[in-house]
Amino acid sequence: MVAEFNGIIYLILYILMIAGFAMYTYQTLFITVDWLAKYGIHESAVLPTRIAGTFVAAATLLGIYFLFAGLGGAWVFLVYIFIQSCILVVTGYITVTSSNAATLEGVKYTAEGYIAPTVFAIVSAILIYGLSDKIYM
Repeated sequence: MVAEFNGIIYLILYILMIAGFAMYTYQTLFITVDWLAKYGIHESAVLPTRIAGTFVAAATLLGIYFLFAGLGGAWVFLVYIFIQSCILVVTGYITVTSSNAATLEGVKYTAEGYIAPTVFAIVSAILIYGLSDKIYM
């Protein structure tokens, strides 16, 4: 498995990325109300939160699949993660820093809205570059 990932560093980065996805999958699909309450968001947002969580869950499952099946063809998965994360960095930053939603009474948005996707974007970019000999097969 280590050889498939061109060394332990890329394997660890990949596993950490998938673990991050798994954490958000769990929070958005299984403890949704508690997760919303952490940010002061009304419980009526359960359905859109769970819809968003399904995308993270799919990425988690695909990531686990590639971990065990090999990385051949995984470029589209990693590029999708990179693009989605970059989009969320921008929209998350705008939402947290200057949207009307961030100023509503009780809402507690944090920098997590753009820092977490920044980390995912950086890690996926590193993986795309470092695993390029494996993922484009």
